[in-house]
Amino acid sequence: MIKSEKPPSILALAAVTGLAPFTLNIIVPSLPSIADDFNVTYSSAQLVITAFIAAMAIGQLIIGSLSDAYGRRSILMIGIFVFIIGSIICSMAPTIEMLIFGRFIQALGGVSGVVLGRAIVRDVYGREKAASALGYVTTVMVIAPMIAPALGGILADFVGWRSSFYVLIFTGIMLILMTFNGIKETNIDNRSSGDIKTLLFNFMILLRIRKFLLFTLTMACANSLFFTFIAVAPYIIIEILEFSPTQYGFAFIGISIAFMLGSFTAARLSERVGSLRLISVGVFGGILGSILMGIFIYYDFMNIYTLFGSMMIITYSNGIVMPNIIANIVSVKPEFAGAASGLSGSIQFSLAGICTYIAASISIESAFPMSIQLVLLSLIGTLSFLIGKSSK
Repeated sequence: MIKSEKPPSILALAAVTGLAPFTLNIIVPSLPSIADDFNVTYSSAQLVITAFIAAMAIGQLIIGSLSDAYGRRSILMIGIFVFIIGSIICSMAPTIEMLIFGRFIQALGGVSGVVLGRAIVRDVYGREKAASALGYVTTVMVIAPMIAPALGGILADFVGWRSSFYVLIFTGIMLILMTFNGIKETNIDNRSSGDIKTLLFNFMILLRIRKFLLFTLTMACANSLFFTFIAVAPYIIIEILEFSPTQYGFAFIGISIAFMLGSFTAARLSERVGSLRLISVGVFGGILGSILMGIFIYYDFMNIYTLFGSMMIITYSNGIVMPNIIANIVSVKPEFAGAASGLSGSIQFSLAGICTYIAASISIESAFPMSIQLVLLSLIGTLSFLIGKSSK
């Protein structure tokens, strides 16, 4: 049921929601070049990913609740402005430490689109319709991370890794204009107090709801499957298998297409089949893809086709799971949609940050530990969903 006179532009929502994934992925093919440029190890260069994810975890705690108190649109525009500042810092960074700091600032601002895109959809639609709408948003949004690695790889090969941040500065400016014109305020009649006491109180209410916790863990595990892979894949593909950053970027398009198809499946079927039934199917796809990847690596069939092919199964499944599980999470207490989106997102990216650090630390000599991590995450996420589905 539509709750506002003029629903926000799906294109604008997709664009702001895709800002953080685009920003994360555009720099991934450049990690070996960044390590060489600053004369640091690959694991040190990989901290530009870990710092970004950590800032996303922190930012989501604050942004969702601020939007519950002060409105979605104004907080979103402030977030994009902070993102532009972070991008400028990154473009001029003289050291790896300054680059990591700039990425942290980038993510603090850029994550506003992830949090508030979800909350805005929930402001406007009911649970099942929200799952469908989020599916369409995600289908369009995934174009950004689909082209990001390919664009980043081309820029790294032919211009240099800093040029990626010039692109991000321009993107941020365009998104401020798009938000101003295409997204109206949706949280008008249901605002909460913006003080820290109310913020913590809202979080405590959500943390006492078993369904919220278990569904959040399912979402976090599904998300961490992707981040575990991108923590290790550039090193494996570029350094071990000796493909170029551009080749890595174009191969990554297959993963994004798989996620897009999964999201489109969710958009078409969520209202008809039911969000919980679709999640039940999707979580088992994650297990299948993870096990296949482990088999390929263990029996020495590891190449760019088997790695990305098995990851496409995982990401197609995630495309089904994510919009549906998010719709259920922010529907646990609709009056706390911003806080629920922010808190669940913070937990989601906290686990992702831990997983990227672990994967990058244990999978340099062999990719097999990465596949074990993927299997464990998929099993935990599936079990959490099955328990959560029957919880109050």
